[in-house]
Amino acid sequence: MGAPISPTGLPDRISFRTVFGLAWPVMVSMLSYTAMSVIDTAFVARLGTDPVAGIGLAIPVVFLFQTMGVGLLIGAKVAIAQRTGAGADDRARRLAWHAAWLALGLGVVVAAIAPLGPQVFSLMGVSGRVAEEATAFFSIRILGAVLIFMSFAATAWFQGRGDMRTPMVGALIGNAVNIALDPFFIFGWGSVPSLGVAGAALSTLFGLGANATFLWWRVWPALRTAPRHLERDLLAEIWHLGLPISVRQTLGVGSFAVFTALLGRVGAVDLAAHIIAIRIVSVSFLPGHAVSEAASVLVGQAVGAARPELARRAWSMSVRLAMVIMAAWAVVFVALPEWLILPFGAQPEVLELTIQLLAIAALFQVFDAVAMVALGVLNGAGDTRFAMVSTVGVAWLVNVPLAWFLAIQLELGAVGAWLSLTAEISVLAAVSLWRLRGDAWLEKGLAAAEEDGEADGGAVDGNQTVEPANDAARGERVVAAK
Repeated sequence: MGAPISPTGLPDRISFRTVFGLAWPVMVSMLSYTAMSVIDTAFVARLGTDPVAGIGLAIPVVFLFQTMGVGLLIGAKVAIAQRTGAGADDRARRLAWHAAWLALGLGVVVAAIAPLGPQVFSLMGVSGRVAEEATAFFSIRILGAVLIFMSFAATAWFQGRGDMRTPMVGALIGNAVNIALDPFFIFGWGSVPSLGVAGAALSTLFGLGANATFLWWRVWPALRTAPRHLERDLLAEIWHLGLPISVRQTLGVGSFAVFTALLGRVGAVDLAAHIIAIRIVSVSFLPGHAVSEAASVLVGQAVGAARPELARRAWSMSVRLAMVIMAAWAVVFVALPEWLILPFGAQPEVLELTIQLLAIAALFQVFDAVAMVALGVLNGAGDTRFAMVSTVGVAWLVNVPLAWFLAIQLELGAVGAWLSLTAEISVLAAVSLWRLRGDAWLEKGLAAAEEDGEADGGAVDGNQTVEPANDAARGERVVAAK
């Protein structure tokens, strides 16, 4: 058995400062990770409209094939957070190793589809130069699935324990490598040939490798003495929490891929404007996503410790913080759109359309903050199935058909598609709020945590014992010193 680990600990009172303290490293991490795509797009934009459209099509398809594995690993993070809240350090370590084995196996499977790029984009109805550029990027970028999943496995351990800063450092290292290599691989230098969009994918691959290497170098001391053999109950725990997240993310990204393909049929200008706007908006919703991650960890630890009042407090503080931050971004989108678009070197017709899309984005910022944080809270509580049904239902029953009708039938192009995106986010925010106003989401998570605690038999490590959470309704602590 490994040496005792001192978890960050669940605070007795959760404030804005508590949430922000966990959220800001995630903001930096996600900003850095998203910056890989933004920087790739900014460099590729200098090659012309078709390469930008190609990379814009390829990135969501790459994400589509990766989301199943990422969802399962998020489930591992929730499980580790709940075990941390309960003081079950040994089980948390073993869960981390199970996350690593899942990451390795799933990464190999996903990387094996690299040769299928031409068939994938043909099915999407994309042809010509745009399809060629998309295939060139996809065929290399998808090889990084193993690196992505292994990074997420290590991040599940750190974030589940409340350590958000180590993954942030890894993301910064990876992005620094990507930035340094992008101009060499894309445009060529000396004996290095110009690889275009393929060079952008290759530099990202090196960045992902640097990130994964750093994270596992840091995680090794904590996990090296923990049992590494597979255990059915631990796999079942990750599967139970992670599968709904996987399905939700896979079908969600799938709906967005269909959404993007619809714009590909409208024309290169609409697609290029959409891609540039998405890259800009992705920076704005990162704070909301970071706060959502912080809320997920806090709620997960509160559920593990049988502290429902802290879970509700985490939701309240987190959603308010996210709304303030994203409302500020809405003002920036309206006031300074040209400055935001400037780094992409957009052509005049693309520039004009992108400004319109940013104005629409300003409309849904606050709704997006509510929806993202609510989903993070539901995940942390273990209510992942409701999050899956609501997200998938709204994406496929609201966004996709409405985007087809507005963009294609009414010939509104990217503007119509983004109006449908606004409708999707607004409906999802309303449904999530309805769920969180009740008690079912919290009672379900507490009951599951109690069952898991009883299955463990109260054994944690040499220093602590976890009693079954038989009084969770009163919010009593269940971790007692032996």
